[in-house]
Amino acid sequence: MKFGVGVDYSLKALLMLADRYPGSEPTRVEEIAASQGIPENYLRRLLIELKRGGLVASQKGPNGGYLLARNPSRITMADVLEVVEGDYCPVDCLEEKGSLQCPKGDPCPMREVWREVRQSVSLILGRATLQSLADKRKTAINFSI
Repeated sequence: MKFGVGVDYSLKALLMLADRYPGSEPTRVEEIAASQGIPENYLRRLLIELKRGGLVASQKGPNGGYLLARNPSRITMADVLEVVEGDYCPVDCLEEKGSLQCPKGDPCPMREVWREVRQSVSLILGRATLQSLADKRKTAINFSI
């Protein structure tokens, strides 16, 4: 159960935009990529998906770039996961297209546990907003030796 690197990169980019919210100046893709260590071409594709998902807005032109489309307190980690990877589903049998019964014919004793896992993960990610993550980062104490 591992989320793809696209989720991680998207969250890093969105957190950078959250730090600048509600500024009216868009942030250039090159700046986000360089500061967050994200391959620029991959970030461009992710930002297009995040725009389609209504999480960011773009501005074209020489001063163009990206801004959050709404307040960071209204964007959750679950929103980002949904846009980048689709619905979180730890096992195939829970997918919407999945049958209500195990294809092997026997009742599956694990299915209800997997359903609880899915619900728990969704609840946790749904509570974590970009604002709460940005606030945690600001209050974190960094030690270097």
